[in-house]
Amino acid sequence: MRLLLDTNIILDIALKRDTFYKDSADVFKKIDNKTVFGFVTATTITDIYYIAKKDKGHSLAIEFISNLI
Repeated sequence: MRLLLDTNIILDIALKRDTFYKDSADVFKKIDNKTVFGFVTATTITDIYYIAKKDKGHSLAIEFISNLI
């Protein structure tokens, strides 16, 4: 199965948003276990950087994105 991940699912993980963190983490566990394949659009990466940088700073935003891709 292939999943196109919405920006908010990734931000739930990056920003550790309590409300949806567990559900989003479950999706990423399936990707890590290769049960499903996760994809993002190019603009999702820039959106994640912009939002995560505001909350966590440049270095952590870049580190998260590097680990993501």
